[in-house]
Amino acid sequence: MVRRLTAKIAVLATLAVPVTAAAAGTDECEGRTFCWSNDSIAGRMSGVDFVHVPGRPDPKDYHYSASCYVDEEVRTADGCINGAIPEPEDACASGFWIEPRWARLADSGDGTPGPWILEAGWSCPGDDDFPFAFEDFERLPVEASNLELQPRTGWVYAGLDTIGYTDDTPQGFVVTLRELTFFVGAIPVEFTWDFGDGSDPIVTTDPGKPWPDYTVGHTYTASGTATPTLTTRWRGVFRRDGTFEQWHEVAGTGETTTTGPELTIYTARTRLVEDDLS
Repeated sequence: MVRRLTAKIAVLATLAVPVTAAAAGTDECEGRTFCWSNDSIAGRMSGVDFVHVPGRPDPKDYHYSASCYVDEEVRTADGCINGAIPEPEDACASGFWIEPRWARLADSGDGTPGPWILEAGWSCPGDDDFPFAFEDFERLPVEASNLELQPRTGWVYAGLDTIGYTDDTPQGFVVTLRELTFFVGAIPVEFTWDFGDGSDPIVTTDPGKPWPDYTVGHTYTASGTATPTLTTRWRGVFRRDGTFEQWHEVAGTGETTTTGPELTIYTARTRLVEDDLS
């Protein structure tokens, strides 16, 4: 199986620390560190176990505050009023505002931290300065979809359907970035089936089903060999831990590719014979 999230591949070790999400509903969200609203994304993520994965290495410490004076050695930006950064006039259209982010080098070169510097003002999910971005999504260890074929004999007959199917279960991760923790989901949204004989791929949002209720099938027309592949397109969603925010979509999608086993394709011919075959 080949994992490809855009052009680059980044494989991270998964730490086996499962986190099960809380149940939906306003009352059940009370006191929970992670919850969701009853929307379509929440429905897809409701049965997912979230696994901790490491975030990007970062040499900085972070602090979130609208105060312009969080430490004696603070470099502030223009725009502070009475020692604070004013809140934006408009509401955040895609979730809650994140407070201005201060950063300092954990080691300024002599073993001591550097001064706090205002790195970003108020930000919404999707903003350039928001802590979670597509590059963080493409780093996640998303497992490629399984590729199931029927019949499972390693060979098929030309003229009869070869069935393909997979599953559309989302994958969940917990990642800490710039000292904020995010729950992230990778949801399969499109499947491209290439049956390896030069025919046009089958592109569908349907993961397929096994016989007899199958929905994805291909008929080979000649004998030979073929190696099927399945390319899955993944949509990323995220939300911050400790809030009751809605899920937010990551800008952009990733892909994984699964290579199936080589198939031998036979053609069946009818022949007239003299003897009774019974």
